Amino acid sequence: MRLVLVTAPSAEPLTAAEAKARLGIGAEVSDDVMNAFIKAARQTIDGWSGWLGRALVRQTWKMILDRFPSDCGGEITIPLPPTLDIAEIKYFDVDGAEQTIEAPGYFLLPGEPGRLYPAIGSTWPHTKRQPGAVEISFIAGFGAAGSDVPEPIRNAIVLMVSNLRSLSARNLFISQDTVDGVGSKQYIVGGNAGAAIDAAVASLLSTYRVFA
Repeated sequence: MRLVLVTAPSAEPLTAAEAKARLGIGAEVSDDVMNAFIKAARQTIDGWSGWLGRALVRQTWKMILDRFPSDCGGEITIPLPPTLDIAEIKYFDVDGAEQTIEAPGYFLLPGEPGRLYPAIGSTWPHTKRQPGAVEISFIAGFGAAGSDVPEPIRNAIVLMVSNLRSLSARNLFISQDTVDGVGSKQYIVGGNAGAAIDAAVASLLSTYRVFA
């Protein structure tokens, strides 16, 4: 099986304004910078290569198989829960012609993971013996809006953004810098603060992680 991203999420789990409000950040950090931090944080946990192994905001993926399964009632497990819908099923028949299976020819059993089956009383068609003979496009995610993503995941992303902001600061590895005649400056990440944030993020995300 191979997975290819067809349509990326059109929104992030949080806006720059939402992240700033939760972190108590004002105009000293631009929306562009905050959006970059949010996107970077989201990409580390979202999608096929993300730590969670699931989709967050609505996105479309293509699953490529060498053939339809013939056992277990033809059941096909859809990766990247939660599955919202099946967009398209295409395959190459035994003669090498591309065919499309319309919606009455299959049904989707919702859940985590989603499970796809041929229509009741039927089987999947035979395909040409070639790699990638079957392509299943599916839509996954909690919804089209960032607010559809569960709050523990959104809060974890906020903490990740906070950590990224700290990592971009000067003198990262000291907690305080003193300049003669000027005073001292306290930095956000000092001692074990970074490790504490990482532990909080892992705790918030743990129940949503998908294990293959």
